[in-house]
Amino acid sequence: MSGFFRAAVKVLVAAALILWISSPALAGVKVEGVPPWLETAATRSMAAVWGELDPRQEEATRLAVVKLVAARLFEGYSVGLAEMEGPDLHLVLKPERGAAWEVEGGVPSLPSPLSDWMDSDWQLARRRIGDLVAGLPLEALNWADAVLRIEIAEILKENLPGWRGSLIVRLEQERSILKVSLSPEQPVILAVTPRVSSTSLPTLLHSDMKEDLLKGLSPLIGLPVAWVARHEKQVVEWTAGFLGEQSRVENLKMNVKVQMKPQPVTDLAVRLESRRYTIWAWVAGYAGTSDRYPEAGVHLGRKAQLFPHWDVELYGEALFYLNDWDLETRLGFRWSPWDRIWVGVERSWPDEETWWRAWFDGPVRSPYAWIRGSEEGSVNLGIGYRLNENLSIELHYDDRDENSSSVRLVGNL
Repeated sequence: MSGFFRAAVKVLVAAALILWISSPALAGVKVEGVPPWLETAATRSMAAVWGELDPRQEEATRLAVVKLVAARLFEGYSVGLAEMEGPDLHLVLKPERGAAWEVEGGVPSLPSPLSDWMDSDWQLARRRIGDLVAGLPLEALNWADAVLRIEIAEILKENLPGWRGSLIVRLEQERSILKVSLSPEQPVILAVTPRVSSTSLPTLLHSDMKEDLLKGLSPLIGLPVAWVARHEKQVVEWTAGFLGEQSRVENLKMNVKVQMKPQPVTDLAVRLESRRYTIWAWVAGYAGTSDRYPEAGVHLGRKAQLFPHWDVELYGEALFYLNDWDLETRLGFRWSPWDRIWVGVERSWPDEETWWRAWFDGPVRSPYAWIRGSEEGSVNLGIGYRLNENLSIELHYDDRDENSSSVRLVGNL
């Protein structure tokens, strides 16, 4: 009979090892005494064993086989109780010796503030992993390691998305140390493409900020897209922070707004708007009309905020017609009821006319529009598209010209 038991145990242990992950848990088997995250796996194993036993055998014989199989299958645990509850099997396991676990992290070396975010995320994950293995016998890893890897992977997915954990166990004196080494998973950040725009400052004043952004954001290269997306708000605040420390930003009283979309080639849009000044300069050429010649212009304005989010501006413009160097000047007042929208009134010379005027200043790679109407009933307008920070193309209309419609190419300086 002992020979039969030994052969049966070997066969049943092998069957359980094959079926314990893939087989659904069967009704009629209940396993207690293991951590909750192991109960399903242990139940599946015993269900595989229980299903192989001949129900025509005596109850005592089947329970004896269950005890022998459980003792070999669930290393680190002993069988505290094996009994029948009606037609069901009830098995209670007891840890033979619970290990004193410590969890270490093999985290990548990152500069501040990324290192602070990583440490915060890892501490959350470390505590959860520590709770997971608390009291788990070291020997139980011989059969529970696959489930443990799955559980830790789920924890990392929640607290450190985009990072894969490699597990290493070592013994130091009376301690069992579980080290989780983190490595990035695809997709990762391959490049950051910053775009800087402003409706109040000339391109020449902020174009070199791209280099500062590329240098400042270089630590993001190689990091998982999912993890950067988790910290998108912090990345935006960090970017706005180091831009805000630059002297020109402080001197011109700039507001810095940053938007980003984490992806392998991350698009970072930075908008700089001065709270005090508006400075534009441009050159333009026309096509489709003989009434218009190349021109150059400058706009200088002084802003104030009478009410929250209601900017007003007193401005002056000078327009040079490059064919004969005639000069047109304008002095105006405008206010902004909504972001990027301005309405106002201006006086122009030498025609000495009063014009009402409205603007919609679209961002880069988007449309924009403006319109002027004089007290004499003349209308001058443009509807365009900003191709990049330096170049725009627009449909231009001026009913004072013989050829009233034309195409205008504008270079923003």
